[in-house]
Amino acid sequence: MTAGRTQGVLTPDMVDALFAEAAELASLDPRRGPLPAVLDTDMVRTGLHYQLRNGRPPRSVRTAQAGAVRLFMEYDTLAETAARLPRFAGQLGVPTADLRRVLNEDWLPYTGVVRLPQALRETDPRAREVRDRDADDFPAAALAALLSPCLLLTGNYKHFGGLGVRTRNQGVNGVMAVAAIGVGETRIQTIVMVPAIPARAAAAGVKWAAGRIGPAAWVITGALIGGGIWWYCKQPPERRDSIREAAVQAVTPLVENYNTATEVVHRGRLQLRTCVVPRPGRRTPVSAILRELALSPESLSAAQLAELLDPAARPPVASLRAFLRAHDTTVFRQVRRGGFVLGSRYELPLRERHRAQRDSPQKSGGSQEGSGKPDCGLRTPLNNPQALTRWQ
Repeated sequence: MTAGRTQGVLTPDMVDALFAEAAELASLDPRRGPLPAVLDTDMVRTGLHYQLRNGRPPRSVRTAQAGAVRLFMEYDTLAETAARLPRFAGQLGVPTADLRRVLNEDWLPYTGVVRLPQALRETDPRAREVRDRDADDFPAAALAALLSPCLLLTGNYKHFGGLGVRTRNQGVNGVMAVAAIGVGETRIQTIVMVPAIPARAAAAGVKWAAGRIGPAAWVITGALIGGGIWWYCKQPPERRDSIREAAVQAVTPLVENYNTATEVVHRGRLQLRTCVVPRPGRRTPVSAILRELALSPESLSAAQLAELLDPAARPPVASLRAFLRAHDTTVFRQVRRGGFVLGSRYELPLRERHRAQRDSPQKSGGSQEGSGKPDCGLRTPLNNPQALTRWQ
């Protein structure tokens, strides 16, 4: 027998492990909010190829359009994608303007673009590991690390291995798991509603009758129910057995379908857990702020956001408000007075602003100003990145 363990008894370490696993699965529950998913240039190229061949966006974009996941992209990744579109167009045999139009119409309206200052990119060691392998992948890695647990949509598992990406299809498999969870939960809700339909219809009928003839409707209903019970009790044992068997046969398909749907949801969550970028070992306050905004279905004020943060690391509301305002239009976007969301909406110019087509654009991984990248269609000044340092 293992030391510290008694047969049939859970040790404290085992209990802690079970609670940790349950908490991790709960953090991936789509009912908490659409799961964040970070796009990489590699996946954009693959997705464009799929869309041109099949006449519809890839599964990741369709799932975002349905509201099951929420797409995000780092600004430098979008700039890299814009710079590489001419090369993609040559490989796919279409005009560059067509690819820009596809992104503008089907992808970017559902993608929040975040401009991370250098100080914020450096906070997670996993992102720095990706940077050491390829600086071009550093922005996407930094954003995924801050939003984790999340999906990282990339086929470049060699460079993103530090974030737990092990296979080329890992991100896509995660999207499929999210879709399976959604289908399973919809089936569960439908199955649960079916037995209640007759009762609800009867209750509605009684209410209607009570409105027409008064309280006598409830008396009549009670008499009918009591009469039915009396009639059942007066039946011979063989007859009662037949009635019970018929009831069981009527309910059995519902129970089987319910069990199947719950199994689909459970397996989907287990698969999703293996596909996401794991949560950081120690979440910084900035990471917590970004993740809460990424999960929220609506804009949040500083006071609302503070209520969602861990009390142990919760900053004063006034400081949090100043932080959000300092990075408006870059990291955050104020969509109503005092209400912020994560990221901004961008649109690519349909015509090239720079005639020089660079297949391998230079990227420093730092501030976008002075980087020589093409303009992605929205001019927003990068606010002072030093203001983020004190939140790390």
